[in-house]
Amino acid sequence: MVVPTGVPLHDFIVFAMNPFFSLATTLLLGLSALTATGGGTLRELIVSHTDDQGVLQLYRMKEDGSGSRQLTFSKSGCRMPSVSPDGSKLAYVEQVGHSLAIRVSDSDGQNVRTLTKDGMNLIPSWFPDSEQVVWMKVNPQPKQDPARNAQIHAIHLQTGKSRRLFSDQEQLKHSNAMPVVSPQGDRIAFVSNRSGEMRVWVSALDGSGAKLVSKPDKDYHDEIKAPFEQKVPSWSPDGKWIAHWEGVEMIHMSKFTGIPNPKRDQMIAGTFHVWVVGSDGKNRRRAGRGDDPTWSPDGFVSRAFPDPERGGPMVMVESATGDKALPIVPPGRNWGRFTWIPGHPKKKDGAKISANASYEGRIYASNLNRRVQGKTEIIIKTQTQYEAFLSKLPKHRISKTNPAPPSKDPLLKKPPIDFNEYMMLVVIRADSMYVAPKIESVVAQKDALFVHITDPDLGETRFLNQRQGVGSYFAIVVPKHAGPIKFLRKEGKPGSGH
Repeated sequence: MVVPTGVPLHDFIVFAMNPFFSLATTLLLGLSALTATGGGTLRELIVSHTDDQGVLQLYRMKEDGSGSRQLTFSKSGCRMPSVSPDGSKLAYVEQVGHSLAIRVSDSDGQNVRTLTKDGMNLIPSWFPDSEQVVWMKVNPQPKQDPARNAQIHAIHLQTGKSRRLFSDQEQLKHSNAMPVVSPQGDRIAFVSNRSGEMRVWVSALDGSGAKLVSKPDKDYHDEIKAPFEQKVPSWSPDGKWIAHWEGVEMIHMSKFTGIPNPKRDQMIAGTFHVWVVGSDGKNRRRAGRGDDPTWSPDGFVSRAFPDPERGGPMVMVESATGDKALPIVPPGRNWGRFTWIPGHPKKKDGAKISANASYEGRIYASNLNRRVQGKTEIIIKTQTQYEAFLSKLPKHRISKTNPAPPSKDPLLKKPPIDFNEYMMLVVIRADSMYVAPKIESVVAQKDALFVHITDPDLGETRFLNQRQGVGSYFAIVVPKHAGPIKFLRKEGKPGSGH
């Protein structure tokens, strides 16, 4: 049995904890939604939806659903994607055995690593510095809403050090779940049972000064005979507003109570709405039916709800001209949320430019330019230039085996690049197929970009057999730049080789 199409995020978590259903068949969850804009360049996002085998995968696409390309190829499913504020990294949840792990990769799905894999880890999101991830860790109990037995954890990507937030004795008395840090980085919104039912609260990062920010019109539904609850808070880009779900929890439906009551189930589903409230607790309004709110980069709130006719979710977003539907999940597919890829911020002098993706491998260096000797650089700004570069990559490994095994270079899969928005910077060493150069940083200075490159010493690899004409490359994808680009190379310590 699988979760019915359109089950929202907070209800998926409850559903997944039900002891009558296996975790493997219940990891289908609700999806946030995004905004549509009239005209202009279509923006990108990352969506979790099922593939042809019914497994949740991550896909990168335009906001109208076009140009979709698969980022993950999981056997057990990937969900709850969250792109870092600088657009360079992607956090998401993947099932590993009987646990739910937090993974982090480049925003194109490359260079995956695991942040934490023990237990049930859900709903990762980012600090504004794009270097820290925060999430909820659940201690699951049968037939209990997981948000009522959760802790908030954070980890620093560079150091790997994790910590539990809200750890003083007063905070330990309560469950705290579904954390999201404000865009300014000074506050955190979360849901907690500290007032009895689950409500949205805002506090300092250490949990101090917590205040309930969105008081429901009613605390209890007299006819359903169950409390109203709140889940899934989401900050607006300017930090002035918080959107959240509000309604009667799914655990009161027949599938959990074991008592068939379709009319009551329909009434419960009818309570699901997205609300918006000022971060100061004022100006509360109902955005519309649905669940899993999120915000577009330009500050419009979205919501999603099941569409029986189409199959799968109906994703709606507010806009300057009214609500719009967004076709970001194929018909008949289940879903696992989505995340916007932020727009490119204006470059400041001395600011480091983050790479959206990086690649490394071997290249037929002498064929790129007959005059190339030693080291060179390439700036790729068009699809034609990109395809010419890809044609220089060996399709098989450099090996004594005959026939040689296929190369594992991910660029041979020709990952799409939107050259209206991005460009690729490539640095090459024609003198070694074992030790590749490294792009250490890209720094904006006035109208120019300075690309700092390290060429490791060849070390002991200089004594290995070198295939003539084969070198090594390192490439990154960064936001497109119209001004001058200067490459600065320096020698480094011996490299370890491939």
